[in-house]
Amino acid sequence: MIFMIMALLILAVVIVWVFDVHTVLYLKARTQNAGDAAALAAARWQGISLNLIGDLNILQALALSRGDTTAAAQITDVQARLCFVGPLVGLLASQQAAKNNRAYVNPDYMAILMEHVADVSDYADFFPEPYTNAWPEYAGMLANIAEQGVAAGPDNTWYFIPPITDLPRNFYEAVAGLDWCWFYWNDLTTLQSYSGYQDWPDPPTNPPPNTFNCEVFGLGLLPFTTVLPGGAGTVERMNQISSERGISPETISNEVAGITNTWYGYAWTSWSALAPDNNFPILPLQVKPEYDYAGADAVIRVEATADPRMPTVFPGIQPFLIRSAPSATRLTQSAATAGAITWTAAAKPFGYLAADGSPVRPDAYAIVLPAFHNVRLIPVDAASGSNIGAYDIDWHRHNKYHMQIYWESGPAGLEADCWYCQQLQTWEDPAFRQQGIDWLNDTNHTCDQVVGGGGGPGGGTRRGH
Repeated sequence: MIFMIMALLILAVVIVWVFDVHTVLYLKARTQNAGDAAALAAARWQGISLNLIGDLNILQALALSRGDTTAAAQITDVQARLCFVGPLVGLLASQQAAKNNRAYVNPDYMAILMEHVADVSDYADFFPEPYTNAWPEYAGMLANIAEQGVAAGPDNTWYFIPPITDLPRNFYEAVAGLDWCWFYWNDLTTLQSYSGYQDWPDPPTNPPPNTFNCEVFGLGLLPFTTVLPGGAGTVERMNQISSERGISPETISNEVAGITNTWYGYAWTSWSALAPDNNFPILPLQVKPEYDYAGADAVIRVEATADPRMPTVFPGIQPFLIRSAPSATRLTQSAATAGAITWTAAAKPFGYLAADGSPVRPDAYAIVLPAFHNVRLIPVDAASGSNIGAYDIDWHRHNKYHMQIYWESGPAGLEADCWYCQQLQTWEDPAFRQQGIDWLNDTNHTCDQVVGGGGGPGGGTRRGH
């Protein structure tokens, strides 16, 4: 009987363990599917929006060819609106895609978006409107999306008024992990000379934002007033595209090439330019020239819980994520952090134009032309703004609410339950910093400089996908 009781207890433990493992694996797969689907949906709408703006550039040229400057001005206004409406439709589509894959509404994500709605309501005091009544309409669209429930956070959101993020994540992680080699390669002077929070340099002045683009899934476009870039060659290409897409039976006159007008063009760069020190997840030689452009892309964050103590989750029940440490921007699950699972995915619209029978980048003609016909998942580190972490809840709150307190009065007023605040308090201890100085004096020869995929020297990539 004693032996049987022991065997039954062991069997019970095994059954519970197998059930928990199944739950974790199921949640991982579901979270990954939801994140990938949401990123692809958002990127698809970015491509649709870029093609629409390209079609409107051609329609604008047709209007100018007829001498209809009024119609051309109205088309420019529609393009300005599309730079906001298109990405926000992508945000809405990403939420539906995530929910279709059983990602549940995250109340923290909803709160972040509603907080930002309040910020946008004040934009008229800081920024000129890209089109009439832009900021009230923009705030209204964001509020409408938030009210429908946010399950997938747009993680590479570029805020016009950004939160203070002067200290990189790697700094906090180096403090928490006693990673003195990170300081050796990145900030040895600060480690050696730091005496108090007043020693930090003033937060940098942010450059003027590109307010012609939506903060969420921005297209990276700019309007510019000039004669048609590329001249007669661009006119010829627009006529060819117009014929192929059935835009109009009319032909654009070559005289349009000399007319000064407002066109929408790209503010894009090459992928390798995102990491000028060759610290990049995709070597430039592996990227075909017609696809070597960084601009419009979408990064999505989806969170779930794998706490085995929680009951099975059914549709309509929202799981709450318990946080005791910052979420890594990759697929993770750890019992030590209350079973947090996070999946971060990135996607991008792709396409090309044809020049003399050969494919060329979509921005080869300087203005936007309809060129995008596909979307693909990409490495998260290859996405623009992939390090922002706009929907990493702990990171967002720390930079928005805690850093200003720290810059003004030091660590004394920081929240006790904020992981990043705890690292700042540790950093302020002179004995802690001296420990690192002493260690490096004896052991710095062991600090090999590791070049990773986008994570910075000594850190490697932060991404699992």
